[in-house]
Amino acid sequence: MAGGEGDALASALPPHAETWLEEVMAAPDGLREVVNRLFALGSRVWLVGGCVRDVLANRGRAPHDVDLAVDVEPAVMLEGFGAMAIDTGSAFGTVTLKASGAVEPFQATTLRIDGTYVDGRRPQGVELVTDIALDLARRDLTINAMAIDLETRQLIDLHGGRSDLRGGRLRAVGMADERLEEDALRVLRVYRFAASPPPHHATWTVDGPLRSALRTRAPGLAAIPAERIWGELSRLLDAPLADQALAMMHEDRVLQDLLVDRHPAGAGLEALRGGHGLGDERLALLLSDHDGPGVDDVLRGLKAPKRVIARVRKLVAAMRTTPPTTPQAVRVLRHRWGDDTDVVLRLVNVLEGLGAVQGWFAAASLIEATPPARVNGALLDGHAIMEATGLAHGQALGRLKDWLHYLQVERDLTTKESMLNLLCRLPWEQPDVTWPRL
Repeated sequence: MAGGEGDALASALPPHAETWLEEVMAAPDGLREVVNRLFALGSRVWLVGGCVRDVLANRGRAPHDVDLAVDVEPAVMLEGFGAMAIDTGSAFGTVTLKASGAVEPFQATTLRIDGTYVDGRRPQGVELVTDIALDLARRDLTINAMAIDLETRQLIDLHGGRSDLRGGRLRAVGMADERLEEDALRVLRVYRFAASPPPHHATWTVDGPLRSALRTRAPGLAAIPAERIWGELSRLLDAPLADQALAMMHEDRVLQDLLVDRHPAGAGLEALRGGHGLGDERLALLLSDHDGPGVDDVLRGLKAPKRVIARVRKLVAAMRTTPPTTPQAVRVLRHRWGDDTDVVLRLVNVLEGLGAVQGWFAAASLIEATPPARVNGALLDGHAIMEATGLAHGQALGRLKDWLHYLQVERDLTTKESMLNLLCRLPWEQPDVTWPRL
C-alpha cells in the first residue's frame, strides 16, 4: 500500500468528546474488543466521518454509530477476524467486523485514495494507503474530513473542519468543483446538510466556491439513479430547515429539474420550518397545485416509496376539500382524514394564509367544537344489509353499504338498530352513483 508524507498533525480532543469516547469504547457492543484486535493485527485505527462531526458539534446528543478507518489491508482483517469478519466490499477496502457475542457489527475501511471518476458517480477503483491525511483529502466537506486516532486519543483535522463547524460554514475539501465533479450526488448532499441547523448558528453559510460549484455541477444529477436521489432528497425534506435548502436549490435551478418549478416560499414551506420528519407535508405543499395523477408522476419518477406517494396524494386531495359549514360535514372530514386531520388543517391554513384557498379560518371554531364520530367502523356489514333488503352480492349492495357508512358517520349514529331504522327510510331500491361515500 502507498504511504504518504507522514503523520497528520493532531490536537487534543475537547473534554466532552473525551467523555463520549470513553463511553462508546466501554459500550457492550464490543467496539473496544474490535479495536484491540485490530491493534493486535498491527493496524492503527481511527474513528471517521459523521460520528466525529456529530460529537464535536456537541448538541447534547451523542452519536452511536461509528465507522472505523484502518491502515491494514482487507485481507489482513478477514484472516485475523476469521468467522467474525464479513467481506462487504474489500475491493473498496471495506470489511464488516464483529466482537464475540455482539449483535451489531462495525465497518472498517482501509485508508484509500479514489481512482478516476469516469461517470460522475463512482471511482473506477481505489488505491489503499497508510496515511490518514491522504484518506481525509478525498472526502467531500471539511466537516466530514476529521478523524479521531484511537491510539493517541487525538483529533486529526487537516482542513479546518472544526473551525467550519463552529462557524456554521459548509466548505469543500480542496477544490469544490473537483469534489462535486467526482460524484454529482454530492451536490444534493450539500443541500441536505444545509437543511439541518449547525451547532452554533441558525443556518449554514455555504462557501462561495462551493455555491458556485453547486450550480455548475448540478446537471450531473441527471446521471444519478433515482433511488440515490430519493435517498438524499427524502432526508432533506425531513430536516428542520428544508424550506431554506429548497429555496437555495430553486435559486440554483436545481429544484426545477429535480422536483417542481415552484419556490418553497410560494408554496408555504416556511410555516413548517423547525419541524422534524415533515417530508410528506412539505411535498404536499410543493405539489398542492397538482392533481392526483400529477403527484403520482412526480414521485414515481423519483422512485419514492408507495407509502409516501399514497400519503402525499391523500394530503393534496384533502387540501382541495371545501371547508365544512356543519357539524355533520366536520365528522365526515375527520373520518376521511383520520390520523392526518390535524396535519391537513395545518396545511389548509397555510394555503389560506397564501390566498390559495378560502374558508378554513372561518371554519376553525366549528371544527374545534365538533368531535369525531363516536363509531368509525361500519355498523351494518354486507350480510346485515342483505338480510334487511334481500339484495344479492354485487355493485348495488356495495354502493348501499358505502352510503350507509357515510350516513352513520355524518349523523353520528352508534347502534345497529338506529342504522336499520335509517335503512328502512332510504330509497335504496334504485342504486344511484351519486350516493355519497366516505
